[in-house]
Amino acid sequence: MKDLLPLDALFITLYEYEKRRSRVIALAYDGGGFLLDESFPLSDAAWEAIRSWQARSRSDTTPWIRDHTHPINREILRTVRSGVAALQQMEIGDFCSMTCGLRIQKTLIGNLTFGTLGANHYKDSHAALVRELNEPFAIALSNALRYMDLVRDHKALQQDARRMMGSVMVGSDSGLKEVRKLMAHVAPTDSPVLLLGETGTGKEVVASEIHSLSRRSQGPLIRVNCGAIPESLIDSELFGHEKGAFTGALETMPGRFERADGGTLFLDEIGELPASAQVKLLRVLQSGEFERVGGARSMRASVRIVAATHRNLESMIPSGEFRRDLWYRLNVFPVHIPPLRERKQDIPAMVHHFIRMKCEEMNLPYRPDIAPGGLDGLMAYDWPGNVRELQNVVERALILCQGRPLSFSLLPDRGHEVVREGREDFTGNRTLDGVMAEHIRAVLRETAGRIAGERGAAAILGLHPNTLRSRMKKLGVV
Repeated sequence: MKDLLPLDALFITLYEYEKRRSRVIALAYDGGGFLLDESFPLSDAAWEAIRSWQARSRSDTTPWIRDHTHPINREILRTVRSGVAALQQMEIGDFCSMTCGLRIQKTLIGNLTFGTLGANHYKDSHAALVRELNEPFAIALSNALRYMDLVRDHKALQQDARRMMGSVMVGSDSGLKEVRKLMAHVAPTDSPVLLLGETGTGKEVVASEIHSLSRRSQGPLIRVNCGAIPESLIDSELFGHEKGAFTGALETMPGRFERADGGTLFLDEIGELPASAQVKLLRVLQSGEFERVGGARSMRASVRIVAATHRNLESMIPSGEFRRDLWYRLNVFPVHIPPLRERKQDIPAMVHHFIRMKCEEMNLPYRPDIAPGGLDGLMAYDWPGNVRELQNVVERALILCQGRPLSFSLLPDRGHEVVREGREDFTGNRTLDGVMAEHIRAVLRETAGRIAGERGAAAILGLHPNTLRSRMKKLGVV
């Protein structure tokens, strides 16, 4: 470009109309290229000049030439210089510019500003040349802005995942110390991991931690709740479908395996997977190939499998509920996550963490302290719902406390009564499924048979309603 017109620097600028500011997001000059995020307020004179040019540029795409006396030029130079250390010693002298409004389908997406030191260097012939390059410049900027949006979204998702992980990994230096050691060993590999533990212990969060520590951390982490997908749709959800494959398939849809390509697929509640789907999953794990529903072409995806269950998969094999060969495939590296009642030393730290987290989520204007002795009841409780139940208890206490110290004495005792009722006739020779079925029946009696909703059995048990219905069907709870 320097062979065709005077050029010492290129700027990409955006106008923030509602704030009456201009923002420089990129700079290129002889010393290199820089991504910036430096903004400056526009004076009344500069604002009116911009509004006038914007109105004209809707029909006339001729670049806007500004001489060295224009107020915007001096502000641009000051702003760029403050954001780039290499330019901070530069003296500001005469500076003229030429700005090209980059539009796609009449929508302004940004501005490309050519700048050169000196006065009145840009001519109409230069403006005519730049005008011809408007469309390719606009396409390039549009692609760059979309990429920057994706990068920001990716960072935001990673931050959300880290925040979510923190809610359970608070005990990583004590009650979860052994789990953390196992994760550190297995995370750098691509070996399958099987997470074992009761409902609410944080298996999803441990899966997220394994993914973030792996070499696939820049790829997607895709979760599948195997107990929440109707059996008729499980193939479509896992492997995708072609347009017209079945009634309602109005367009081609990639499945979870395709979406997890290059990353991690988390199969939650793997023990709820129907037998027919277990066969197909085993084939994918063995060959790495699958077909979309209604498709004839084999597809491949590079996916690391992390599965989780609260059930004893090995005990389900003799009855045919779970395939032995699939269990061998998944049980390469089992990780047992202890229930909260076995790591009560973590409760104080977790309560403080949940208070901070929930105060932010609920936009509370206060962060209450814990009353003296307020943790005693929490330390004495068995926590059948584990970490998820503790989080719910803290949230309910924050809602009820109105800024007063948290004693947790304001909470209804119904949850404790349900647990005791479900354990009255417990004997050591009962199976885990039998105990679970009786506990579900006890909760259903308390909710008058209601499963879904804020006060339904699923909410009390910390389960998705579909997961609870599926579990009730398997356990024979009617």
